[in-house]
Amino acid sequence: MELNPQEMIVPIFAIGPKGVVVQFLGTGSFVGNPPLLITADHVIKDWQGSFGISLMPNLHNIYVAKIVARDQPHDLSLLEVIDFKPAGVLELAPKIAHLNQLLCTFEYGTTRTQGNQIHISPATRIGNITRTLNLISQFQGAGDEILELSFSALKGASGAPVVSNDDKFQLQGIIIANVSYHLLPAQISSVLDEDNQILEETQFMLPQALAVNVKHVRSFLKTVQP
Repeated sequence: MELNPQEMIVPIFAIGPKGVVVQFLGTGSFVGNPPLLITADHVIKDWQGSFGISLMPNLHNIYVAKIVARDQPHDLSLLEVIDFKPAGVLELAPKIAHLNQLLCTFEYGTTRTQGNQIHISPATRIGNITRTLNLISQFQGAGDEILELSFSALKGASGAPVVSNDDKFQLQGIIIANVSYHLLPAQISSVLDEDNQILEETQFMLPQALAVNVKHVRSFLKTVQP
């Protein structure tokens, strides 16, 4: 299929009582039949009001969304967008990609808030799965075979889809967090005194995105759309 990411992958907003955008929350994408918006549960869990989305570049036309179902252990939520039908949906991959297969994500992590103005800024990242991990103790069910990615995720990227970078654009997972590793030994900058004692040391960190495995997305969607 031909993918226009801005028609399927959208920014999610908190909507105030007067129907105005109050805050940018994260990223979501459309899946299923009929189409539902999937995102990370932590993107929407702290807002008690309404939600909304918009399409680039027309950010003034807000479509209201409501929660359909939440899967808190796997950090996933599904929303219905009222009076809106996306141009297409992302197909769920039958299994995760092999480690050297190129993947990409389209997300809104570079969005900036200045005063009352929200400047939406999309970004595309390309990389691959570096490994799958068992991080259940840290992320509950979401940590079961969680995908570690070769690229990082900024705060607003939470909820963004990771898709295969080919003509199918199959959904591989949903970004929920970053994990940081020390770059050792090459990336340590030290300042020594005359006796070779360390006065100052800077250790650089390498952030890598983590994504909920598509198998959990599939199971969750089946509970809503059997």
